[in-house]
Amino acid sequence: MIRLGFGARLILIFLASLVALQLLAMTAFYLQRSQDTDTGLRLPLPDQASALVELLEATPKDQWPLVLRSTSGTDLRVRVSDQRPEGREAAWYEAPVIELVLRRYLAALGGREVRVRVEPSSELFSGPMQVLSWISPGTVEIDIVLKSGETLTVAAGGDLSLSVMGIPPGFWAGVLGVAVALVTMLMVRREALPLRKLAEVVDRMNLPSKADFVPDAPRSAPEIRALIAAFNRLSARIAALLNARMALVGGISHDLRTYATRLRLRAELIADGNERAKAIQDLDEMNRLLEDSLLAIETGNPARSEELIQIAPILEREAEDRCRSGATVSVSISSDARCAELLGDPVTLRRLVSNLTDNALAYGREAAISAEVRGTELHISIDDKGPGISPEHREAVLEPFVRLEQSRNRRTGGSGLGLAIARNAAEAHGGRLTLEASPSGGTRARIELPLLQAATSTSV
Repeated sequence: MIRLGFGARLILIFLASLVALQLLAMTAFYLQRSQDTDTGLRLPLPDQASALVELLEATPKDQWPLVLRSTSGTDLRVRVSDQRPEGREAAWYEAPVIELVLRRYLAALGGREVRVRVEPSSELFSGPMQVLSWISPGTVEIDIVLKSGETLTVAAGGDLSLSVMGIPPGFWAGVLGVAVALVTMLMVRREALPLRKLAEVVDRMNLPSKADFVPDAPRSAPEIRALIAAFNRLSARIAALLNARMALVGGISHDLRTYATRLRLRAELIADGNERAKAIQDLDEMNRLLEDSLLAIETGNPARSEELIQIAPILEREAEDRCRSGATVSVSISSDARCAELLGDPVTLRRLVSNLTDNALAYGREAAISAEVRGTELHISIDDKGPGISPEHREAVLEPFVRLEQSRNRRTGGSGLGLAIARNAAEAHGGRLTLEASPSGGTRARIELPLLQAATSTSV
């Protein structure tokens, strides 16, 4: 079966719309003609034709030219001839008009002999196209035999000024055009529906999770089906590559932890206390770096376990833990935020808050945590009193291994993964993490998470 391309389908829809519009206009024209008292032509009314016949029969022949001249015009021509009308059989394309004219005129003409002839309005109406002559005739001639034997011929052109229900035809042409345009838009929308589905799948695709395939559209154009198939193959390859990367990093992290454990055991055997402490500290930092690297990859997935969570206990516990270690951390939670519930992974959310709090304490000496509800979202802000981050660097520091402090020393700048892990954790819960200037002069990390009510109302 031959399938038209996307461009060919659009052209076909456009041409079909034009043909439909033309057919509707022709139908309206014919319906209006059939309701007109003059058969859609500028012919005299039947009683007027009868009056003209009686007037000629009652008037001397020398005055007939005056009567004929007074009734003839641009669209109506009247003449009298001595020849009787031809008795030829009507052509098939003349039959509809002839039948309509005879039905209206015979009764008024008192049984006189009447003949009707139809001439096409254009030379194009020849051969098979003559079927259109009755829709748009050029000339209709009615031959009426008078009592004196002469023949009165009344000829009228096919031009007609239309009005449907008293409204000009231009208005109805516009209405028909709008209707055809709406149908065309619906057909084009149907052809583009697979592309919209493709865009939706791309937007909700979570990497490196299982590939989310776009369903095939058997009735769509070949180009669209090819695009869908190519995207599905690409999605499968990307998911396979990223899962392989995750497995590789996990394997490397596991093996490195094994060697780090062995080195830790050997470090305990170092006789010099200072050297032993430095070696153990370096090994601990290496383990933390490995854990952060693996976590930065894993948090790119959606929350692994989901349950109802109240954010207030997480924030308060984080502040208490920091205060016990001597840090300055304050918490301010509004009443509606204290009762708000989220759907997510509590471990991942606590890691999110912990990383941002650690970052605020490392660069700003103290942290102020606040939470409030805005619409259908929970907003958590963590402010510090540090030097702040310039606007051009705020987006960059959310990337893995990006640090404004370039010494690469973990004591001064960390591994550069904390903010990246926090952003991935927020996005895994359908939220977002942004950095902005704090009113206290430092940096504010703002977390925006969707509330459970928003997710519920969306799914209903």
